[in-house]
Amino acid sequence: MPALQVSPIVAALDQPEAGLDRETVPRVALSLVEAFAEIPDPRHARAIRHGVLAILLLGACAVLTGARSFAAIAEYAHDTGRAILDLLGVGAVVPHASTIRRVLQDLDPDAVEAAMRRWALAQLADRPAPDGVPGREQRRVLALDGKTVRGAHIPTSTDTDAGPGGGGGYRQPHLVSVLDQGSGVVLGQVEVEAKGSEVAAFTTLLDELDLTDVLVTADAVHTNRNHADYLHERGGHYLLTAKLNQPTLLRRLRALPWTRIGVAARERGRGHGRVRPAPSAWCPSTPAPTLAASSSRTPPRPSRSSAADAHWAAGSGPQ
Repeated sequence: MPALQVSPIVAALDQPEAGLDRETVPRVALSLVEAFAEIPDPRHARAIRHGVLAILLLGACAVLTGARSFAAIAEYAHDTGRAILDLLGVGAVVPHASTIRRVLQDLDPDAVEAAMRRWALAQLADRPAPDGVPGREQRRVLALDGKTVRGAHIPTSTDTDAGPGGGGGYRQPHLVSVLDQGSGVVLGQVEVEAKGSEVAAFTTLLDELDLTDVLVTADAVHTNRNHADYLHERGGHYLLTAKLNQPTLLRRLRALPWTRIGVAARERGRGHGRVRPAPSAWCPSTPAPTLAASSSRTPPRPSRSSAADAHWAAGSGPQ
């Protein structure tokens, strides 16, 4: 049976339309309080004045109101009313900005991510199926991709003796994330050294998720037999972009009889300042393991052939 929310303010985090009246708090599969309660406190047990759960809930509420720094979280904690502080479990003394910063910085990132993933998956599983949508279109689709974080940098060397101008350098962090396409919820994220090392993060991110009958999409860096076999063994399906890093696969896709295949879908997309129609077609491919292949063509430019303007992908499972 779904548990009653522990705190009405946390119900407002899960469902913004909910009020603070305990009688009107909706029932959910897993509350944010229950998820955050699994995160261990990094401090020693002696002389703890502010619980880690209260600080986490303060941070969540502050971020929802627009806070983007530890100082802004502290300002929210000091400016909000005592009624909300009591509901969040904050004691008579509001935590200082330095306390909030130390606690949040010392948390185990893996534990925080696991708690957030557990809460997000519970909310997704509790969502009712939309009316009038065919069952095959309700399949969960996960997108895996890596992006370099703009405006951030981390040191490439731990040598503190080099000084400001010597030896040490900086690089921008590169994060690989897996996202639920239906809801836009990020279910996992890991940092990698560079673009090429995204391959190792593929199984690391997906190991924690149930992939039964789930379609996973990824760009060409993940198009290899090992990843296809991994998804097949986990009961999932794949749709992987094919480029020149897999020349044999790309050659087979281009050789399929696309001229005899009707358009399966048409979409209009905006990219690089242009609005372009993108018709898509599917072609059953034999032999296995490539069960289906797709080609999304854009109108050919005078200087480029239609094959060069096409986007090729190989997939498995039903269309």
